[in-house]
Amino acid sequence: MRYRHTDMPSSVNSRRQVIGTFEEIRRAMLANDAAALKNRIGADYSGCGADGMMHDRAAMLDAYGSGGVSLQSFDVSDLEARILGTTALLTGTARIAGSFAGERFEHFARFLDVYELRGSSWFLIASQTTDITGASLGP
Repeated sequence: MRYRHTDMPSSVNSRRQVIGTFEEIRRAMLANDAAALKNRIGADYSGCGADGMMHDRAAMLDAYGSGGVSLQSFDVSDLEARILGTTALLTGTARIAGSFAGERFEHFARFLDVYELRGSSWFLIASQTTDITGASLGP
């Protein structure tokens, strides 16, 4: 994975923490670990998928907890973290392959995740994903 950091050097530790939280969420999604997701996704989470459909934390936890979503791969590149006080923006591209409700899918997408510092931990509170059309899904 490549990481680019675009904000002030004084926030290096915060950027590392946000990227660490992202990695925890990515690993939990790959493992279908709803309990780990619950610990890192804010109760007020709202997301917009590549299909334009909105989903909340409960829907995400249900999809991964019930096995409705099964990821075979979730590879990330061009990851950038920007800290704005107690809010962080994380952008990147992802190649994701798996199945949903028994139907296989592959996506090459750009994403934006929003994190909020709550106490001493970062939580995902919003996300938006856009499919990159016309891009090859090959290696």
